[in-house]
This record gives sequence, C-alpha cells and structure tokens, in this order.
Amino acid sequence: MALAGCLGSAGSGGSADERTITVSKSGEVTGEPDMAVVRASIEATGDDQTAVRDDLSRRAEQLTGALEAAGIDEEAITTDRFGIRRRTDRRPVEPTDDSEGTDGGPAYVGTHAFRIEVDDADAAGEIVDTAVEAGADDIGRIAYTLSEDRQAELREEALQSALAAARTEAEFVAGEVDASVGDVVTVDTDQDRISPVYETAEDDAGGRSTELRPDDVTVRATATVSYRLD
Repeated sequence: MALAGCLGSAGSGGSADERTITVSKSGEVTGEPDMAVVRASIEATGDDQTAVRDDLSRRAEQLTGALEAAGIDEEAITTDRFGIRRRTDRRPVEPTDDSEGTDGGPAYVGTHAFRIEVDDADAAGEIVDTAVEAGADDIGRIAYTLSEDRQAELREEALQSALAAARTEAEFVAGEVDASVGDVVTVDTDQDRISPVYETAEDDAGGRSTELRPDDVTVRATATVSYRLD
C-alpha cells in the first residue's frame, strides 16, 4: 500500500498538490469444478521400431474408440505425448543360440499418452473406468478445473472482494491522517490465478467403479486502486 499524498508527491495524472492513496488487495473465492481432464496412456515394447509403432496405433484406436463409444467427443481426446525410444539400459550378456548377447529385454519402448477433457466433472471416474477397460496402461493425475463461463463468474466475485477490501483499507489509513477517501483515480487488475485440484485414480482389486471426490477450485484476483484523498 502506498500513501503518496502524505509525502507531498503527486498521484498519477494529478496536480502537484493532489493527495492520493494506492492500495493493492486480493480476493479469493472457491467453487465446484465443472470440468475434468483425465490423462491416460498406453505402452508397447518390441525389438522392431515399426512393430512398436503399429502396436501403439492399434491400441490407440481401441482406447479412443471405447472413449467415443462412451460419449466422449472426438475433439475432446487429444495426444498429450507420443514417443518411441531405444532402450539404453540393456545389459550385454554372453550370446547363446537363442539370443544376440543382450539381457533379452525389448529394444524399443513406445508411449502414446492422451488428454481427455470432459465438461462434466462427475464423469471423470467413468472415464477412468472406460480407459482402463480399454487397455490403458497408466492413468495420470486427474485435474479438476473450470469452464470459461464459470471462471468468469468466479473472477468477478473475486474482484468484487478485492475492491471492497481495498476500499476498506484505504478508508482506515485515510482516517489515520485526518482525510477521507474520494474518487477512484486508477484501477489495475493483475492476471487471475486459478488453482485446479488434482486426484489420483487408484487401482481397485475388487473391480468396483472409480469414485473421485474433488475439492473446490480456487480463483484469486488482485486489484490495485488509487483513490483521491479529500
């Protein structure tokens, strides 16, 4: 917080004898997530790079087909990561009639990771179940966040809270110097901060469906306000 007028300096755009006070405050609100992002990946191994690629392609079609059959839009399923790497940790051993002198492990490891976005946070558990049943080898952390419309609503609430807090603090400080808060001179807002929440889907040996209970998403906004002092 800065009290420019008490030091005799001018506020932004003010005259030499104009006193201003500048206060920066943050507002924070929480809300239930209305979107979820699930990450699922498949893996393939083998001694031939082309065979690994073909295996990844086949399994990817199986996974995406199952997701689309479950009601997920094709546009909501995107590649998050794809790669085929040659193993560098194969240990040399004495060759035999049945080996070529390596530890016998696959020469190549391939991964195709998908990002699955759904506009119903409650459906995340069903998406996990569908992916697992379709052969996904790994389920990453599940991110719960906000749609653009919901984000805008919560941002407005957070800004209102920040502006109210700024006014309250400005009035308190102004009272300490026998002044009163006048009109707003300038208002600046910082970039909003959204804190998604994450859940990890754990294997269930009993075969039950995946149940997730995410916390609320937090939206923070900061306002810096300069007031004229009367």
